[in-house]
Amino acid sequence: MMDKGIFYCASTSSHILNFHLPYLQFFKEQGWRVDVAVAGAGAGADHGAAEIPYADNVLELPIKKNLLAIENLRAIFAVKRLIIENRYDIISAHTTLAGAVVRLAVMLAGKRRCGNIVYTSHGYFFNEKRRLSELPYLWVERLLAPVTDVLMVMNSVDHRLAKRYKLGKKITFIPGMGLDLSKFSGVSDKEKKKLKIAAGYKENDFLIVYAAEMSKRKNQGELIRAFALAAAAEPSLKLLLAGDGALKARCEKMAQRYGLNDRVCFLGHVSDMASLYRICDLAVSTSRSEGLPFNVMEAMACGLPVVASRIKGHTDLLGGLQERFLYNLEEERALTEMLLTLCRDEALRYVLGDENRMRVRKYGLELVRSAVINRYGGF
Repeated sequence: MMDKGIFYCASTSSHILNFHLPYLQFFKEQGWRVDVAVAGAGAGADHGAAEIPYADNVLELPIKKNLLAIENLRAIFAVKRLIIENRYDIISAHTTLAGAVVRLAVMLAGKRRCGNIVYTSHGYFFNEKRRLSELPYLWVERLLAPVTDVLMVMNSVDHRLAKRYKLGKKITFIPGMGLDLSKFSGVSDKEKKKLKIAAGYKENDFLIVYAAEMSKRKNQGELIRAFALAAAAEPSLKLLLAGDGALKARCEKMAQRYGLNDRVCFLGHVSDMASLYRICDLAVSTSRSEGLPFNVMEAMACGLPVVASRIKGHTDLLGGLQERFLYNLEEERALTEMLLTLCRDEALRYVLGDENRMRVRKYGLELVRSAVINRYGGF
């Protein structure tokens, strides 16, 4: 029988696969039992649970996005039974909904019957202005703070919020979950042109990429509207939208309405983002809320300049000259002008790309992995 055990939980298996395999691998190699819980196939899971490497056991939970859904009550009681039966040394919860489900289960089970509870916030859904619609998320975090032994946050705004409201017993800042920089690199101008042609574009097309789930939070509609204005001024512009989601059909109709059928490319799920970034000239993120976004870090590692909304997470990543290309949400004209400026100023793109390559190094997996594991070991 293994001496120690860790229980990982996230709302989706893709979250575990994209961000946490190096950590599952670490605990597995240390001889720990590694159990994982994710949304089950009946709850909109995006990968089969059996596909998660390094996990000894995988529990499929009926998690729904609405916290008050009856399925989530069943998920809470399922987690409660699991943690009572297995007496984990560490319970590691990720994503807002799964983090709430796990910590509510701990409250019901009784904290004394559980191991150390580590919650990693990948971006709070509330901000310093405390809008009315955001208050329920803050109230839930304040309710669950007494059972949160270690709280990890990954941007400066969330760090201030966590400390102000005492959202964990021990609050610690981490530089994200770590990006494998070996997978992302830029190419020469000559090679980029060849890759564009091979991918079916023209060598002089100016390709703008946004990789994100098609959702209200990721805010693709704002980008399409701004792009329509920019595309009217610059015939070389094309927008590549990578990702699926509930609002994909709506975004496609919007592009058609603006007459952008041949200018906006809906790529769906892209498994090899590194290759996509290598053919692109500029990356964009119009998201309304982020923790520390991987899509921006990946673009930075490939030497791309970035235009992004001025929100937490983006402001942590994009400093120096890049701060000039953070726009305020809903200011679509400003977004349009930024797209056009970087399309027309090749020298500036090179400067920003080099700056981004340097800045993203501190978010590399090797450095971050050690930092995160040290936080787990501090009990």
